[in-house]
Amino acid sequence: MPDYGVTDKGFVLKRMDTILEEVHMDLSKGYGIDTRLLRPSFLDILVTTFCGQIADLWETAQDSYYAKYPSTADGVNLDHAVQYGGIRRKPARKTCYPLHCKGKDGTYVREGAIVATDTNPEVKLYSSEFQITRASCNAAAIKVAAARTGVYTIAINGVQYSYSSIDGSEKDILAGLQAAVTEEGFHVRVDGSLLVLEDTIKARSNTLVLSENLTTDYVTTIANFFTEDYGKIILPCGIVMKMVNNIAGFQSVENLLEPAYGRMGESDIELRQSYIAKSALRSNTMVDSIVSELLNNVANVESASGYENDTDITDERGLPPHSIEIIVEGGDEQEIASAILMRKAGGIWTHGNTQVSVPTAYGDLVAIRFNRPERMYVWLKVLLKGNPEKLPVNYAALTVSSIVEDGSQIVAGASFITQLLHAGIYARVAGITRIDVLTAYSGDKNYVPSEEDYHDTNIAVTTRQKAVIDETRIEVAFHADNGCLAR
Repeated sequence: MPDYGVTDKGFVLKRMDTILEEVHMDLSKGYGIDTRLLRPSFLDILVTTFCGQIADLWETAQDSYYAKYPSTADGVNLDHAVQYGGIRRKPARKTCYPLHCKGKDGTYVREGAIVATDTNPEVKLYSSEFQITRASCNAAAIKVAAARTGVYTIAINGVQYSYSSIDGSEKDILAGLQAAVTEEGFHVRVDGSLLVLEDTIKARSNTLVLSENLTTDYVTTIANFFTEDYGKIILPCGIVMKMVNNIAGFQSVENLLEPAYGRMGESDIELRQSYIAKSALRSNTMVDSIVSELLNNVANVESASGYENDTDITDERGLPPHSIEIIVEGGDEQEIASAILMRKAGGIWTHGNTQVSVPTAYGDLVAIRFNRPERMYVWLKVLLKGNPEKLPVNYAALTVSSIVEDGSQIVAGASFITQLLHAGIYARVAGITRIDVLTAYSGDKNYVPSEEDYHDTNIAVTTRQKAVIDETRIEVAFHADNGCLAR
């Protein structure tokens, strides 16, 4: 085994001083004199010059060697290295908001239509191509097209509801249809000359079919809109309201549902960390294989973890005997369930609050259960201390934006550590000498903490929980540092 190059100890670099010494030894042996004694000389300059070029080649060889391993490669070399394991870097993604779009039945909305938040500055979102239609609606307003005697029929998801009018009165027709429509999960009301149907589940789309003597005044369809910028962009519910484009028949828009958050491109550090989890795709351990399948092949999955109970009794986590629990943040429910079914062993039960029926190759349906992280809503009171002369006017906004940005990186099962917020605040707000953070938390989003609920402590969460930060739950105050005033 050589002393330099690829050895049993890894790659050993031959440095320029070693190369120079070896060349002089060979020249001294050939000439019969010690060439190192004649410095500076023409020969010494010549030797030093080409030894420097040789040393550069050794460094290139070393870089090439380390570029082949995920733990030492950087940039595009890291991408190449992890591809040997069938793994790729997560690209940057935009945040996708499902918006409730209200308009005339049949309205076509082209790709790239723009809506925006009712804020300053506004945040713009761009649509994919879609149609506002009764064939896929969350709500609809129905009116009588022709008020006469006859049968009026409404079909919701294939279930028909009819009313037979004897006198042809529009008022009686609407009242009769309101009484006839008993679809579970729908609010049905008469509003003037309209029969309004509203799904109580805001995320559900329904197929609506009407008899020829009925028509729609408007329908509400759920369509996906993407943010202009990449990354995890958080918008409060009900804030997307502005129509930037004037599209005939497209009347209004509103955000009422949780988005599929985007992300920035996976950094080298994140890729190295995820490489270990993703490489478990070929693992003999079932839970590791399921988690790896979710991270690798299910779009928009932000985090995943799993637990197994291989005993004959219910364990301390509440898992039934011989069952697994998979906790997944982000991603489509049907795709998640399909991935779990593909990787789980036969005869193993799945445990969780979310249930999805997955068809098998034989046509039967298998119920797959998993859990979504329980949201732990966090309230913060941040007290900044420092030199008021150096403090920027917008210190509160800078502090909030820093906390929200750091908080967007929190994944399910990660405890909320207040000390991790300090670096970002110090970097953005000049003149700060001390930061104190008080925390309060609750699983209820509408909870209003009192002064006694705030404590100078971190928030420990379980593997089934996720700490959630929002700018509306952050208070920032500033006190002058006495030491700064004394100077």
